[in-house]
Amino acid sequence: MADSLPLSMPDLTAIYNAFDSDEPLPGDDVRYVELAAVRGESKIARKLVQRIKNAREPASYHLVMGHTKCGKTTELNRTRRLLEDEGYVTVFVDTAEMLGLRSFEYTAVLLLVAGQVVAQLAQRAPRGFSVRGASAQRLAEFLLAREITFGGQISGDASGHVEARAASGLLMRLLGELGLGFELRGGFQKSRDITVKIESDTRGFLEAVQDLVRDASEKVLRAGYKGLVVICDGCDKLVISATDEHGRSFDLQLAMFVDHAPDLQSLPCHLIVTVPISIQANLGDSWEQSPEFVPAIPVNRLLGCDERYSLAGRAALREVVERRLSALGTSVDELFGAPELLDRLIDVSGGHIADLILLVREAVLEAQTDTVERIDEPHIKRSTLRRALEYTRLIETKYLETLAAVDELKASPSSSEEYRELIFKRLVLEYICGVESRVDLHPLVAAADAYRRWRNPRLP
Repeated sequence: MADSLPLSMPDLTAIYNAFDSDEPLPGDDVRYVELAAVRGESKIARKLVQRIKNAREPASYHLVMGHTKCGKTTELNRTRRLLEDEGYVTVFVDTAEMLGLRSFEYTAVLLLVAGQVVAQLAQRAPRGFSVRGASAQRLAEFLLAREITFGGQISGDASGHVEARAASGLLMRLLGELGLGFELRGGFQKSRDITVKIESDTRGFLEAVQDLVRDASEKVLRAGYKGLVVICDGCDKLVISATDEHGRSFDLQLAMFVDHAPDLQSLPCHLIVTVPISIQANLGDSWEQSPEFVPAIPVNRLLGCDERYSLAGRAALREVVERRLSALGTSVDELFGAPELLDRLIDVSGGHIADLILLVREAVLEAQTDTVERIDEPHIKRSTLRRALEYTRLIETKYLETLAAVDELKASPSSSEEYRELIFKRLVLEYICGVESRVDLHPLVAAADAYRRWRNPRLP
């Protein structure tokens, strides 16, 4: 019997760069794996598109919820592509990235939406849409009249009067990355200062934003499109609370999605917004529908759930890795010294897709550091250890009792601030197995010495 051909050597640098957990996949990427079957038949992109198509008005409002970096942006990219194929015009706004922080308020979101509607529609091929000067003029004059000039960049224009023909350009300067985003990088207090100034005339502010978006929507419809859809990503990264300079604490998540839900839903266009998984509210009451949920993928046996769900989840995540390697002309067998090594990384990821991608990337780096061509046992151990240390640093003493309750019940305990923080930091993960929901500790948390020794002080 002839010997099998030797495996080719993989390009570790290319693989390292392909496993970037901060890079969501474009809407039509060949590396995309449909994960709906292992996420409770979520079908996020298709459901969002169908909801918008079902809307009886040219405005509707939708939420997407899930753990941070669980694949929501990839699903939104696919949603955007499907909507464009259906004849809608889309504007994509990454709130957290543009603002450069995770503590902001509804005013910043509405301002960013207004600015990006103007900017992205103007740049749209082949001719673009120009928001009429009067609507842009109204919002620009509102901001200038309240001395919201974002770092004083446009002090020469701050006379309180803006010519209509120059209003769109001025508004983009005010609300672009070097305006609003740059200003808010100063921290939560900057957001508070801007909000207080705006709320001296909240109605005037909302009407100015609505006027601008309505003008854009009408232009889109007159051009023969089915409607304008604004996709607002990044709001799921909004922190639970922040404190102003006077020591007053604000629950930012409740303020954004409950207190100011009517303000966000006043935009005269279709709107999709990501929402933090840690919010403590029944959002169906404020938004007239429940969020589309993107859970973690079951990969380890969960109490009361058939093993087929974890087996299917493991197979799906293995395919995620295989697709990325295949796009580079290599395979799991060529990269890993033994097939079970990838299974080990899937185990400790807990079914969180960004953790798996990061674990593979770190294992590749360990192999490169050892100047070898493939990932082997020591590289898996060191990659896992590095990620485990990141999670261990997040375990505070106040979390231990809640972690133990989740560990025993495999369900979320009664709502508490500790649980909100745990789910926000991904120390616990939420799953859907068929029609059953489960909660479990992230495997790297369950294995952490800080937690294990608290549960069992007799451990050596």
